Amino acid sequence: MRRRTFWLVAMMPALALAAGGCSSKCPKPIVYDPAALKEIQKAVEALPRDSILHQVMIDYENERDDLRFCR
Repeated sequence: MRRRTFWLVAMMPALALAAGGCSSKCPKPIVYDPAALKEIQKAVEALPRDSILHQVMIDYENERDDLRFCR
């Protein structure tokens, strides 16, 4: 897949949210219990340093932060 196409596909949910606004329907974030959060943290720490999943997790965290402000 070409880089530009991949970027567009990856950005589709964010573009749809921005175009439609989040004033009418905001999705509810999943709430993880402390045991699940610890398990997730251990799994992330076990990833190789150069794993793309580190950046994916940062992006996911930023999206969740944005979601908290959606009204």
